Amino acid sequence: RPYADREILRMTIPLAQIATGVDAGAKYRFPFQIQLPPDLPGSMFCSENHRGGKSGGYCEIEYKIKAELKGSGRIFNYKVERVIDVVSAPLPPQPVPHLIPPVKQKVNFFGCFDVGTITMGARVENTRVGKGETASIDFACKNQSRRGIDRVEATITEEVEWSAGGQNNRMKRKLASRTFRPDERWVKLSKEEMRSLKSSSKCPTSTFRNEEQSILEEIHRAIHDGENRVALDIASSSYQSYLGALIKVNHHLKIKVFTSGLCTHNPKVRVPLYIGTPSSVGGYQGTASTTEQSQYDNIPTVEAIPSAPYIPNAPYIATAMPEPSAPPAEWASAVTATPVIMTQSAAVVGGGKIYQAEGDNAHDNPNDNEEADGGSPLAVAEVVPSIPNLIQEIQLSVSPLSTVNRRLTQQTWKRAVFDPMTPNQYASVIRAVTIEFDQPDLAAALAPAVRG
Repeated sequence: RPYADREILRMTIPLAQIATGVDAGAKYRFPFQIQLPPDLPGSMFCSENHRGGKSGGYCEIEYKIKAELKGSGRIFNYKVERVIDVVSAPLPPQPVPHLIPPVKQKVNFFGCFDVGTITMGARVENTRVGKGETASIDFACKNQSRRGIDRVEATITEEVEWSAGGQNNRMKRKLASRTFRPDERWVKLSKEEMRSLKSSSKCPTSTFRNEEQSILEEIHRAIHDGENRVALDIASSSYQSYLGALIKVNHHLKIKVFTSGLCTHNPKVRVPLYIGTPSSVGGYQGTASTTEQSQYDNIPTVEAIPSAPYIPNAPYIATAMPEPSAPPAEWASAVTATPVIMTQSAAVVGGGKIYQAEGDNAHDNPNDNEEADGGSPLAVAEVVPSIPNLIQEIQLSVSPLSTVNRRLTQQTWKRAVFDPMTPNQYASVIRAVTIEFDQPDLAAALAPAVRG
């Protein structure tokens, strides 16, 4: 089966120089701390068969810590690696509400016979929702059709898509669903009312227009007053919204009106959502996982470190990192090196190199080799300043906003790209950002630098 791999993060951490060699039987401790960039996606695993195994198609975002003793072996150096769980940065605490203004939708029978309209509107309290949190939705509608409304459902759906070797896999599941409470505005029109409405709409008078306007205002008030609200619980097991080169995780809310009768159009609206780590998570959560846990039963568990929260257009302030955990009792007498602290500036994030293989060759991934350049990120290469190259960097980056902010600080890019940027080029750069929630922040960061 096809296999594809992309490296999104690499940090080299020199722990110590041992000039005199290592004595037989001696124990050495090399404490270190790393600060992850704020834009990394969290660890995840998804399979098409929902069983959690790797027998079918699957995708995963995995982080590893690898340790190597240079010069320790005659042919190969001694190495060990641990898989750790990384939690994505907490979402900003500021809500991002979304209003669907009252809009009239046609109700058709057999796709072509007009049986009236339904005017509907909704409001999502916050379209940026944390795992384990609740999404609140207000809804109102006015039925001006010959079909009754059986029910109105609000559903949050998760879609995961991944690709390798030109083949795609997809997993789709319903995260939450609730039904709105019926009210008097859902009642269908009688034949006489429908006939009168159609007659008035052909030659609309000021009275008719005022009535139509009053319906819009009524629905608008009902939405803002919260007359008909449902709360949808986001499961803690949900994946983080993410659009990468190989893996894409989308979430959306769909509100659908189910009308009575067969072969009748059911009006609906759709709103994109962004699901991530709750903003209330301010500390460190989760525990590290390992593929060889039995070897390390006596070693303290390692807390999964959330990447630091990011506030658009504000300087990044590093949060305090916890003290290293105490070693096991049998390691108390070990020789301890000076602790090493690596900030996020040492990280190389993102890249365009994708390794692909078939079948058994999938295990010969050069990205797993520290000496190979198969996973060298695009960020370390010299890129000629131009609009096409900026767009390519955005499309391949883990964080488009961080990529653009980095280029905004470089004078060569400022003179060659941002100063002469035209409105059409500005729009093309914004459109290159695939996550809709990132587009406003990128537009705000880019606008002051554009003179065209």
